[in-house]
Amino acid sequence: MAVSFAELLNNSRINDSTPIPDDKIYLVTGQNILGTTGNFVSFTGLPGASKSTMICALIASHVSNGEVLGFKTLTNYDTKNRIALSDTEQSGYDLHRKIKLIKTLSSTTQIWNRFDMFSVVEHEGKTILNLIVTYLKNTPECAVLIIDGLLDIVNGLFNDEKASTKLIRSIRAIAKKFDILIVTVLHLGKKDNMALGHLGSASTRYCQSEMEISKTKEGTYKCIAKKTRSCAGFDDIEYKYNELEKRFTLI
Repeated sequence: MAVSFAELLNNSRINDSTPIPDDKIYLVTGQNILGTTGNFVSFTGLPGASKSTMICALIASHVSNGEVLGFKTLTNYDTKNRIALSDTEQSGYDLHRKIKLIKTLSSTTQIWNRFDMFSVVEHEGKTILNLIVTYLKNTPECAVLIIDGLLDIVNGLFNDEKASTKLIRSIRAIAKKFDILIVTVLHLGKKDNMALGHLGSASTRYCQSEMEISKTKEGTYKCIAKKTRSCAGFDDIEYKYNELEKRFTLI
C-alpha cells in the first residue's frame, strides 16, 4: 500500500521529541570534521592532479588507523569498520598500481582485512549504482564507500540537469539509508577550473565538504578546502613525491 502524503509529512516532522542522531565522524583533517554518516564529500581536480593518490591515502589511513597525507579516516566503530572502493575509471594495470600505493602509504601489505575493492569500469551508471546497493545490503559493517569517479555513473551526461540531479539525489539517499559516508571523485573543467557541468554544480551544492587537489608549478600537490559545512575550513595541505624514499610525503 502506498504511503499517503499526510503520512509522509508526519514522518518528516521534526520537534523536541525527535531523537538526536548519533552522527559518526568518518573523515577529519586535524580537528576539522569533513565527513559524517549520511553525507557525501567530494574530491575534485584536473586530470593528473593526484586525486587517486588522495583516495589511496584515505584507504591507507583506514588500514593503518593513522593519519596519512593530512587526513584521517575514522572507521573503527564496533559495527561500522569497513571501507570500500568502487573504481569506474582505471584499467587492471592502474588498479594494481593503486593497490601498491595503498600498501606503501599504510606501510603494510596486509590491506584486505577491512577493505573491499571493485572494478566496475565496464558497467553503465545504473548497473554501478545497483552493484553498490547490493554490496551495502550484504555488508552492513561498511562505514565509508568511495566512488572513483562520479562522472562515469552519469554516463557522461554531466551537463544534463535532470540526470545530474537524479544521481546526486541517489547518492544522498544511499548514504542516508545505509548510514555511511560516501566519498566521490569528480573532474574539473580545464577552461574554468570548476566541477563539470550540472553534475559539478549539484555536487558542490549538496556535499558536506569539497576538497580541490591541484599540481603546483614546483611539481608538488596541494589540497585546499573549497567548501566545509561542518567546520571553518583547514589550512592547505601540500605534499610531494619523494624520489629518495619512493613515496608521497607532506611538506
